[in-house]
Amino acid sequence: MNILFLTSAAPEKSGFFTTEKRPPVGLGYLMSVLKNAGHNIFFSDEYLKPSNILESDFLPRNMINCIGIYSNTVCYDSTLEMLNKIQVMRKMKKWSGKILVGGPHTSVGWGEIPDYVDGIVIGEGEVSLPKILSGEITDRVVFGEKLEDLDSLPFPAWEEFVYRSYDWSHPWHASAYPLYPLVTSRGCPFDCTFCSVKAIWGKSYRYMSPERVVEEIQYLIRYYGARGIYFREDNFTLNKKRTIDICELLLKKGINIDWFCETRVDQLDDVEYQKLLFDAGCRVFYIGVESGSPKMLEFMKKGETREQFIRAIEISKQVGIKTYASFVVG
Repeated sequence: MNILFLTSAAPEKSGFFTTEKRPPVGLGYLMSVLKNAGHNIFFSDEYLKPSNILESDFLPRNMINCIGIYSNTVCYDSTLEMLNKIQVMRKMKKWSGKILVGGPHTSVGWGEIPDYVDGIVIGEGEVSLPKILSGEITDRVVFGEKLEDLDSLPFPAWEEFVYRSYDWSHPWHASAYPLYPLVTSRGCPFDCTFCSVKAIWGKSYRYMSPERVVEEIQYLIRYYGARGIYFREDNFTLNKKRTIDICELLLKKGINIDWFCETRVDQLDDVEYQKLLFDAGCRVFYIGVESGSPKMLEFMKKGETREQFIRAIEISKQVGIKTYASFVVG
């Protein structure tokens, strides 16, 4: 089957930062899974750079059987615009394939997706999407089966990304170029009231083994010249043993690469632990602080205290890891 994946274009105006353009790793996993299943994959990243692909003869010329659109809520206007264009083509008999929609928006807003869309995948797609394409699953709305063994995933389809003009560096540590984003865990066991992660990945915390993580880092260094890794997951350091094992494996194998991670501070009150992370290449923590007010932290059910943030950041400064933080305002 010939499948075209599209991302939705970024809005002209948004309530938050949308100018960072990094490879959509989640789509990369889906594309690899389907390639391994024998499908032919085409990809256009409209979030990176809008194209005229739906105003051209691309669909009939490439005999596209199915279009899969990845939709974020902030980009949903673009999703609707693309869906309408595709439906017009179907009505005019210019194309007769199927339309599927997935991505974070379907987890919270699937009910507003137009009825003419043939399939909606809520949550994860690596297990369910091949079954939809083969006809094994025929429901219009599918709650994607959670993948418990993340090690079973193939590497993302980096070959679809590396020649595109993504952000391959980061202003926080410009020497780590090219810098590749990785997502090695899914889910979050916490109850922060402002966050939608549980709606997308669920509350159970699943993660790749240290061996699988390091294997992909080695792959990116060998084949794509990686000099930096950005772990773009919510809780990279949540499982302390896993994090220690990753660091020790990097050191044992002599892998010299700088890396950043997004994380909480639950485990970062340990000087020796943070020193190990630094020795293994950690150079930046991006910490979800959200507020300096104990009252607001309690209201948001953050599960962390101001004192924990202060302690963790003091240690980071001591061992040489830069810290950046996010805050909820208003």
